[in-house]
Amino acid sequence: MTLGSCFTLLGYIVGGTVLLLEAQRRRMATEGTGWVVLAGLGGGVIGAKLTLWVLLNWNALVSHPALLLDPSSGGRALIGGIIGGWIGVELAKWRLGIKRSTGDLFALALPAGEAVGRIGCYLNGCCYGRACTLPWAIYQHGAWRHPAQLYSSAVAAIVFAVLLAMRNRLWREGDLFRLYLVLMGVTRFGLEFFRERNLMIAGLSLVQWTCLEIVVLFSVALFISERRSRRTSGLEERSYA
Repeated sequence: MTLGSCFTLLGYIVGGTVLLLEAQRRRMATEGTGWVVLAGLGGGVIGAKLTLWVLLNWNALVSHPALLLDPSSGGRALIGGIIGGWIGVELAKWRLGIKRSTGDLFALALPAGEAVGRIGCYLNGCCYGRACTLPWAIYQHGAWRHPAQLYSSAVAAIVFAVLLAMRNRLWREGDLFRLYLVLMGVTRFGLEFFRERNLMIAGLSLVQWTCLEIVVLFSVALFISERRSRRTSGLEERSYA
């Protein structure tokens, strides 16, 4: 196993550890939650790998399906991983009859895992940046480039710190995960300008358009949650008056 693959694996371990600690803190460390987490992890890994391989290298995937499970083969698309993980979680919750929101368990785990896993991307040479002449440029794929993977690692660490500070200050269960999605969308939109972009539409990449949709959708969701929380608090105050 290469050093890059080790960091990729370490990213999953760090994310899983943070998730377990958060589940214990929220008193959600049950067998059912464990199955939900495993389903989310499996769906996330497949979704992250499958997204880029389907869009950019479908023939290679058909010829060698095992590439989906190879940590050194690249193609770890964060947004695809989130979508795949969400599908896995919802299917598991439906199968187990779990109604409670579990998104907040993943809110800290995802940026923590990404902060470490992106170092693996840097060492593996995937998810590389655009060509540049800056003093800190790195030589990858035949050119001097932005160390976009390290940018992503640093940004993920900052997102983790912000969410950690906010986890007890939000209004309703599920809001921490919604805030994560907003922060992820905003930061990934900006980071795309430093990466090699594909599938351009009206000057923006497909990933950037997806990020804009995520930011708008979950900003509205946070606003609605805040309004509902205020309304509930107002009703409770009137009932005690």
